[in-house]
Amino acid sequence: MPFWNYAKEDIMVLTDEPYNLKYMPTRRNILSALRWLVKDAQPGDCLFFHYSRHGGRIVDLDGRRVDGHRVDGFEKVDWERAGEIVSEDLYDVMVKPLPAGCCLNALFDSCYSGSVLDLPYIYQPSDHLKQHAANSRALTKYPQAHVVLFASCSDFQGSGGVIIRGGEFLGAMSSAFISSLTTNPTQTYLQVLASVQVILRRTQRQTPQLSRF
Repeated sequence: MPFWNYAKEDIMVLTDEPYNLKYMPTRRNILSALRWLVKDAQPGDCLFFHYSRHGGRIVDLDGRRVDGHRVDGFEKVDWERAGEIVSEDLYDVMVKPLPAGCCLNALFDSCYSGSVLDLPYIYQPSDHLKQHAANSRALTKYPQAHVVLFASCSDFQGSGGVIIRGGEFLGAMSSAFISSLTTNPTQTYLQVLASVQVILRRTQRQTPQLSRF
């Protein structure tokens, strides 16, 4: 990411191609990478996390509602054996350790990802903030870090993909996000949200969401 001045040694990519066990997106490796991302974070640091893979919904831990979230590891065998990564895991590992004055921007390009980080405020189409009732508990536990989530869809929607130049398959939200920032890299969060909404409407039936703390 030379455009945004991230040094190569400050970037970690997990992928199943080329085959490398250390960087395969298994549950263990994903959680390890998240810990690496936030380790030694300082006030003034700006972190970026991008997840483009499967997502799902599970019964919440209190057993009363089906609004929990999960992200899957490399393959079915891995998450069946090692377990799924749920919203509480993501919060505890990626958000809770952040110090005041640190900024985390997260992009989740996966099904049912609308409130995957349990952030308490979600932007409505009118650009007004709405407190997310289910996530209001976050107000009592969040650090003073600035956390922003771009989700590819609501908690009740699937997330599509597109074929880009060269025949490569890419998540539709990831493609729209890249296109938006490539065209105009100095947008506000709301401008990026509006831009990707326009792009996705051309081919997809999903509503990207922006939430923050």
